[in-house]
Amino acid sequence: MAFDKNVFINCPFDNDFRPLLKALVFELIYLGFSPKLSQTLSSSSIRVNEIKNLIRTCKFGIHDLSRSKAMIIGELPRFNMPYELGLDIGALEFGSKNLKTKKILILETEKYHYQKVISDIAGQDIENHDDDPKTLITKVRNWFSANFPEETLVVQSVIWIAYNQFIDDLGSNLSGTYTEEEIEEMPIGDFIKFVTDWITEFKVRDVDV
Repeated sequence: MAFDKNVFINCPFDNDFRPLLKALVFELIYLGFSPKLSQTLSSSSIRVNEIKNLIRTCKFGIHDLSRSKAMIIGELPRFNMPYELGLDIGALEFGSKNLKTKKILILETEKYHYQKVISDIAGQDIENHDDDPKTLITKVRNWFSANFPEETLVVQSVIWIAYNQFIDDLGSNLSGTYTEEEIEEMPIGDFIKFVTDWITEFKVRDVDV
């Protein structure tokens, strides 16, 4: 059962991408999925082996390629994201019967950018988010809705409102023990724990009301 709810996230972990990653992680947990990221792994592990192990345990893969290009003049593109996408597609194509049920979403900033430079991914699900967390939440929610046609998922506006409430509550609740910088830059593993606890309490309150 865990396989069907696990989502492998392949994305940049820099500060510029952090608002998008936070929104994505919150949305996945809110929808009942379990985000799996290589950044939560032990630093003593061989990274590529741990990534392959994560991919094996996840039915869904969300791959953001928006930073797989030079962001400033003279900077080299980051190719680890396309590499991990290739591993996930390989698992889908050549893996066991279970892995052949995998679903993969590719995210980018600009519409059709990566279809121009990586033509072989044209048959995959590709969405652009314009570097906007709200747009990302909408695109990911609609992708899951398409993959679960028998279910009615909560609308994106509800997720977005809940996310902003969580961010406000997180700042208020941690202000006495964390600095603003520590809250903003907390490890993603800690962020997942806070999100999970908050959503559990939020949904209990919602039911009680």
